[in-house]
Amino acid sequence: MPLKIDTAGKPFTIVFDFDGTITEEDIFDGLFARYADPECWETHRAYHDREISLKEAYLGMAAHFRGSREDIYSFLQKEARLRDGFRELHERLTAAGARSLIVSNGFDIYLEYLVRLWNLGFSEEDIICHHAEIRENHFIPIFREHEKLRHDNCLIGKAEIIEEQQQAGAFVAFAGNGYSDTPAAGVADLVFGRQRLEEYCREEKISFVPFSTFTEVEEYLFSVSEF
Repeated sequence: MPLKIDTAGKPFTIVFDFDGTITEEDIFDGLFARYADPECWETHRAYHDREISLKEAYLGMAAHFRGSREDIYSFLQKEARLRDGFRELHERLTAAGARSLIVSNGFDIYLEYLVRLWNLGFSEEDIICHHAEIRENHFIPIFREHEKLRHDNCLIGKAEIIEEQQQAGAFVAFAGNGYSDTPAAGVADLVFGRQRLEEYCREEKISFVPFSTFTEVEEYLFSVSEF
């Protein structure tokens, strides 16, 4: 059940963004729409207009959050949706001996909860994201900044992590949707993009594959009839 793309004999790794990529909607934004003061969206706008860094945006938005851990879990159970085809794609990649990583500028308080809730089968070392705690109904971000970070619109270091995988000998694909995914698109061997990432790739003339569901990604990587 080999991949139908040419990886030049290299092992295949795919790096997935989480919010708005693996999930149907952006979970972080959804939580803040429900449990934060409306003033947080000015900070959100400033980030997407490239006026402030991602770290500044998170700290600014976090100051307006008013919700408990129980509120978060209730929201996730009722509102979070897995994007169509992701489970099937991940299972097929695993069966083919490929490696899947989640590398997200989101937070473990909801990301790891959903990975367990949906039983997606990712090991702890294959999930890289920031940490967050709830203290007296305040959202406290604890960032996992990459030590070699080159881009202020990405804290976790998606591009840097992809380059590390490439240096270890892998052919690395990336799937994402947002502004913080743009550095990764510049270095990945294969890019799957939607929303802001799709727009960015078109503007910068970066080769990419548009997608709306992961069934489309599976069809690009595999001969579907073989599974």
